[in-house]
Amino acid sequence: MKQRFAETIISFLLGAAWALALLGAIFLFWSFLPFGLIVALMAGMIGSLFGLFLVVMLEVASLQFEKLRELKRQREILESIQASLNASHDATLRDH
Repeated sequence: MKQRFAETIISFLLGAAWALALLGAIFLFWSFLPFGLIVALMAGMIGSLFGLFLVVMLEVASLQFEKLRELKRQREILESIQASLNASHDATLRDH
């Protein structure tokens, strides 16, 4: 499957967003651990929110590229069906 440059960049940024989510969660978890385990877990969840938001946005962009590729493929199939229907219709008209 051929990927365009934008799709390659989105894939790279998606990996970076996952790393950011993981690092944010780990950093805030260890930073707030002296205040208690519950507080540290909450801080870890909050620390991962920005990275997870970026993951969702980049996944949406990736899905849009896939949707565009699928629509182009379906258009080509429909055009070939239309061409064969027109050819068979023209052949039927010539026979009468």
